[in-house]
Amino acid sequence: MQKKRVLANWKANVSPEKARQWCEAFAAVYQPRLDLEVVVAAPFLVLERVAERMLPLAGVTLASQGVSSYPQGNYTGAIPAAWLRGLAQYTLLGHRERRRYFRETVQDVARQAYESLAEDLHPIVCIDRELLIPQTAAMAADELDRLIWAYTPATPASFEMARSEADIASVLPQIVRKTDNRPVLYGGGVTVENGPHLWRLPGLSGIMLGQGCLDGAAFAALINRL
Repeated sequence: MQKKRVLANWKANVSPEKARQWCEAFAAVYQPRLDLEVVVAAPFLVLERVAERMLPLAGVTLASQGVSSYPQGNYTGAIPAAWLRGLAQYTLLGHRERRRYFRETVQDVARQAYESLAEDLHPIVCIDRELLIPQTAAMAADELDRLIWAYTPATPASFEMARSEADIASVLPQIVRKTDNRPVLYGGGVTVENGPHLWRLPGLSGIMLGQGCLDGAAFAALINRL
């Protein structure tokens, strides 16, 4: 059975003090499903404490919100992929906020994917329509076969504005063709209200929530409704 994924990207919204509260609220409502995997992308600072509470739950895995483009060594402030083994199963790479605010390039993301794969982590690479060709071109052929993709369109008004079903439907086949039918998530303005509708769009392998996941109980209730 090919599982679909629901990813909760906390970004820098859930403080270390609030992380345990989020986990407890989620666990009190969450009902595991065999056909669905929940991925929680938490800041590196709290990954260990989140792992203690969340990984015992069936169907729940963790993602790092990023990873260094370099291995272990003299790279001050870096988080090498090797440090994530046994803690996170995924790395969330190339998010539009990382590209916009931190000026990450397609080459940076390609190196991060390489470092992740070298440590048996599963990269989830975020792209929009314009980044599809340059980002896939920056990857090695053997890497493309092991990646998960997330369509995260940027909008001039807001990063938290859902695209129309027609827009998603028009871009999804392009991503699927270019990535040799690899899984594709959709992220961008996904909420607990519109999540069930977006979840059912043909061809999508899951959804990714940002602001929409910050209430742990409400996020778990969404999962129970999918």
